[in-house]
Order: sequence, then C-alpha cells, then structure tokens
Amino acid sequence: MSLKRLVWLSTIAHCVSGSLPFLSRPDLSPPKLNITVPASSQTETGYLFFTAAQGDIPGSVGPDQPGAYIFQDDGELVWSGAGYFAGWVANFGPVVIDGKPALRAFQGDVIAATGRMLGNHAILDNSYQTVSITQAAAHRLSSAHEFEIVGGRSILMETPVMTVVDFSAYGGDHDQRFLLEELDLKTGELMFEWSSQGIMNPADSAILLDKEGVFDGRTQKSAWNYFHINSIDKDDQGNYLISARHYNAIFKINGSSGDVIWQLGGETGSDFHIPPNAEFAFQHDARFQYRSEDGQIERIYFFDNAAYSSPEERFLLVQGEMQTYNAPDNLTAHTQGSFRFLPNGNRLVNWGSAGAITEFADNGMVLFHAYLDSYPSKNVQSYRAFRANWTGSPSEDPAVLALKLREEKIAVWVSWNGDTETKTWNFHLQASEVAGTISLGSVQRSGFETRFEMPLASLSLDLKNIQDFSVIAEAIDSNGVVMRRSRPVAFSQDRSGLRILADLGEQQDFHRAARHLRLEL
Repeated sequence: MSLKRLVWLSTIAHCVSGSLPFLSRPDLSPPKLNITVPASSQTETGYLFFTAAQGDIPGSVGPDQPGAYIFQDDGELVWSGAGYFAGWVANFGPVVIDGKPALRAFQGDVIAATGRMLGNHAILDNSYQTVSITQAAAHRLSSAHEFEIVGGRSILMETPVMTVVDFSAYGGDHDQRFLLEELDLKTGELMFEWSSQGIMNPADSAILLDKEGVFDGRTQKSAWNYFHINSIDKDDQGNYLISARHYNAIFKINGSSGDVIWQLGGETGSDFHIPPNAEFAFQHDARFQYRSEDGQIERIYFFDNAAYSSPEERFLLVQGEMQTYNAPDNLTAHTQGSFRFLPNGNRLVNWGSAGAITEFADNGMVLFHAYLDSYPSKNVQSYRAFRANWTGSPSEDPAVLALKLREEKIAVWVSWNGDTETKTWNFHLQASEVAGTISLGSVQRSGFETRFEMPLASLSLDLKNIQDFSVIAEAIDSNGVVMRRSRPVAFSQDRSGLRILADLGEQQDFHRAARHLRLEL
C-alpha cells in the first residue's frame, strides 16, 4: 500500500434521576449534573450539548425528561429541549448550515437490545424553531448514528436496510431465511451511496447469527445486524471513514468507486498491525484528523468501547509510541460514546452508556468531569456530547411567576429557555385599569432562573387587591438593549399551592416548593 503509516487515536471506555425545578417553568425537569472536577481557566470555552436518556442497566430510573440539553460548565441549564422533538432523541449538537449556526438532533424510535434507531433528523435555528426535517432517500428511515454536515451544505447519513437472504451459509437453518441488516452510507440526496452488502462477509462479524433471540433474523426487529455503521466522516479528497461497530473495524472508502482503501482492525482483513495493548472493539465516532502532504501518514481518532473485553480505561495516541490517559472513576462504556478535539487542543469525551462527560488536557490531565445525574449511578446514557460557543435567541417569550409573599413583600421569578444573551432583568408593575407601567427595578441575571424581590413598603401603592396588578419582565443585553418583554403576568396568592410555594420560597427551599406546586396546583 502507498500509505506507509496510519496514526490512530482512540478512547477506550473499558445516569439522570436528579432534577432541578424552576418556579417560573415548573413544567421543566432537567437532569442535575454532578460535577466532580469543576471547569477552570484551562477548560475550553463554550456550552455543553448532549442528550440524556434512561440507562441500559436493569433498574435504571433515568431522567424525568429524557431529551436534548444545553448546559454551562457550572451545571446551570441553558436550554431544555423538552417538547421540541418527538420520541427518542440522540446525537444532538451544534452545526453550521449555509454559514448560519443551527442545532441538529435525531428523533424517532430505538430498539435498545439491537442498537437500531429509526426516524429522522430535525434542524433548529438559533431561535429553536424547526426549519427542516431531513429523511433518508428511497423510502428509507434514518438512524441516529450519523448526521454529519459536510462543507456546510451536504449531509452524511446512515440508514439501516433489511434484506431477505439465505442464512444457511452462516449456520442458520431453513427457518432463518429472513432479514439481514444492510447499512447504507448517504450524503444529501443520493450524491453517493455505499452498501456493505456484497462487499463485507457477514461471517467475519463479531456478532454471530443467533439461533433465536436478538439477532436471529426471523423478524425485522431481530434482523442480523452484522455490520452496524455508527459513524461516517469525509475528508478533503472526498473519501469516507466509516466505523463498523460489529466488525470491530474502521474502513476508509473511496468516494468515487466505493472500494475499500484500507481496513483498521476486525476479526480478519486488517491492513495494519495492531499491538495487543492497543486492540480495540465495538468502537464509535471515528473521524479524520490529519494527513501528511505526501499522503503517507494519516491520523484518525475514535472512541473505543473495548470495555466488553478489557477492564482498562485509557485514551490512546499511537504514533511510534503510546500515550495513556486514565478515565475518571474507572468508567466503562459498553455502548455509545464520542471523542472530539477542541479548538484549544483539549479533548472532550462522552462516556456513552456510563453517563458522563470529561475534558482532558493534551497531557492527560482531567480538566472537567461531570456525571449526567446527581450521582454516578449509571441511570443515564448519552449517545454523543459536544462543546461549542452558541448564541440562543428564543422565539418564545420569557416565563414569569409573580407572588405576594405574606404581606410584606413581592417576589418575581423569571426565565427564558435557551437565551444566552440576557445580562439584566428589568421589572415593571402594571395596574389593570391604569395605562402605562411603574418601574420596580432591575437585577443581574443569575442563571437559568432569576429571582427579584421588593418590600411593599417601598411602593407608594395599595396592593391589598393584588389580583389587580401584573408584572412585566424585560430581558436586557450587555449593551443595555431590550431584547424581549414578557406578557403581563398577574400576581397570585389565593391558590393553596402558591401559598405553600410563597412560604417555602422565602426559605429558598425551591426543590421542596416545586414538589408542592406540582402536587397541589
């Protein structure tokens, strides 16, 4: 082969019942991150993008609201995707399309036992409005495994295709002549298509054909998933990199002919020698990183799920010598996971089924680590995670709750799901029968939800009939510009649940208050 050396990088990966209620948005119940290594000046800037779903460990509780989320490093919620997508959500993250920032996510169904997902991909703009739904061509359903934007315009997708074949060559009997899962590689509207069928031998799969059970080929649900593409990447020469999880191999595919240029790993057929201490298995998220000018050296990286066969947790850099990074808390990720280089040279690792995110420095130091739960319980799993800068300008209005606390003060809680630009909140009082508003004051934003209080004694108004008054909140950016006003929200005090909420709110017991609110309203 003309390629003299392949340099590859991997992460060997040999959890969300906690919730954080908000008084202005009691309908939201996002996971509460357990941050064991806080971010520092060495951590890359940007928000964390991930999905949280119930873990695959028997008895897992999972998050109250599975789905897509954006968080700050300190565990503060930025955006909850509850209600924005349909069904099971995965592979959520930021993208650039036609020069504009956007968000993408898979939505659909998942068969956890086989790792098969069927659905489509939604694209949201920075106001969190759905601008398109992308489906595979030729009447096929898409999978969550890949949705990679190439050059800001075309799309790499993977779709499972069930095909009827004779399984007798693979140890099946006459009752097993049913379905074989064939995985197609696509970009956009069939600019290119590649199929594993006819090129790859199912007999070389690490996943055997079952006599009965998960992969017995007797039904569409149990089709033999012998290849299992779970990531696709494209280089500047138009060639493709695919990860075949059930082959324990990564392939470089010619972007014109569809021929295999090289194979790394696998039960048979690897074009490169892999030393025993660097063997990998069931990998995810394979990506091109570097190619020398003469084309003789290529570097790729991927997330290694070798925890099925190895207890060792490490991140590998193989380039003449091996550098080992230890995973926090001896994490093991049997399924899913991702690994990405960050702009400052750090590495972001999502530990898949282990339900955690870690940022490493180049020298292997852990710069940030968080479990996607209030404790490391493996109650949650996450397909991939990303870190990036993001500017969110929600199309929805800010949410407000206004209460008269006992008889001596008023309190207002305000939030704006997905907003990243508000620095200050201004508050105005409006009487139902009087035109205009009265300024109540302002307060610096304090996370997803901000609380404002004012003693009644400081107001020259008779607020005995509190239901005659409303509050308006204004979102102010760093330049002092009003970005959005909430609708007028009336004060409340008469409903039993809100009285309990007001009493508890004075004690700052927001979690207990929200539980009462959900039970009694």
